Amino acid sequence: MSTCAVLFAKKPAPGAVKTRLQSHLSAHDAARLYEALLLDCATVLHATTAATKVVAFAPADAEEALRTLLTPIGTFEYVPQPEGDLGQRMEGLMQWAFARGAERVVLVGSDSPSLPAAYIDEGLALLREKEVVLGPSTDGGYYLVGRQKGESRIFQDVAWSTEMVLEQTLARLGTQTLGLLPPWYDVDTPVEAGFLKVHLEALARAGSTQGQHSLAVLRDLVLPQP
Repeated sequence: MSTCAVLFAKKPAPGAVKTRLQSHLSAHDAARLYEALLLDCATVLHATTAATKVVAFAPADAEEALRTLLTPIGTFEYVPQPEGDLGQRMEGLMQWAFARGAERVVLVGSDSPSLPAAYIDEGLALLREKEVVLGPSTDGGYYLVGRQKGESRIFQDVAWSTEMVLEQTLARLGTQTLGLLPPWYDVDTPVEAGFLKVHLEALARAGSTQGQHSLAVLRDLVLPQP
């Protein structure tokens, strides 16, 4: 069964990314941090066992900039994100991957640079037996969502970017079987970025290179304590 892992990515332009960090950071620094997050998340994606590794980009003109940024990390396929809200974009990318021959697909965001690649692989493995897989995030959403090939309504009528996303998605499962990954965290707010800095410092002290691009930028920034 062919597998596909998709990373959602935006062009790291000041004012267009990580706007919730701008209560503490300038638009330039928020974009600089997002670029580092993206490099680390792409490194995680590249380390997975997915047969096809995809960067789903936005806006429509972002492909060249993202190819230039991410090519040193490895080879990815690039596809524009579909139009619509987040649910419509995720469903569109799922259907794109299924049409390309994938049987198991997972989607991840670019907000979890410390996420172990093994979690993505575990999500793909769970889809051998389960129809849907979710990786809950501590903000009430999820850092990973995956599906077997087939029909589903899990992305319909969900209040995206709220703390209700996971709960509402679970309510849309119906009779579909669920595989569950351990919880992890996203980085959207200054406090979450402060925690990421401490976590990455601990990983570095333990000998890990996980999140090294993000840590290099975070060391230059003034952030609230977690």
